[in-house]
Amino acid sequence: MSTPPSRPSIDAAVSATDRARRLKGIGFFCLALVAFTILDTSAKWLTRDLPALQVTYVRYLTAFILAALVFHPFRAPDAWRTRRPLIQLIRGLGLFGSTFCNFMALKTLQLAETMSLIFATPFVIALLAGPILGEWIGPRRWVAVLVGFMGVLVVTQPGFATFNPGVVFSLCGVLDRKSVV
Repeated sequence: MSTPPSRPSIDAAVSATDRARRLKGIGFFCLALVAFTILDTSAKWLTRDLPALQVTYVRYLTAFILAALVFHPFRAPDAWRTRRPLIQLIRGLGLFGSTFCNFMALKTLQLAETMSLIFATPFVIALLAGPILGEWIGPRRWVAVLVGFMGVLVVTQPGFATFNPGVVFSLCGVLDRKSVV
């Protein structure tokens, strides 16, 4: 039996760098999940006593201030310019509307129910990708999307006996999110 050839030292350095980047990416993803969980939990708590529109406004005002502090866009005036202001405005309003709908849904739904409805987003994207973008999805991917959507249906257990207006807001948030993508 022969021994496998040893890798050159440069491969070890590259793979160590790749591993470090992957771990960093996983760490940022986990931090993002924690941040979104805190955001949704605080929105649910705040919308008990405050209008959802006000909570949404403060959410984006806070995000703007934090981003300005971190990225210093005031030092680079070009950061404020865009070649397509109308599209930027539409995307911004879409994101604002999606967040508003999500916060309205959180007023009456549990966090888990709201999140499970948001997981219907891939189904909507797959449904609209062909007619809008011309990117048609094959049968195997449709099966995967439908299995995932069935999981959403199992979690949400839709029915007319337990209808909640929060479900409509959550689904509007899902549809509005498409305008952002």
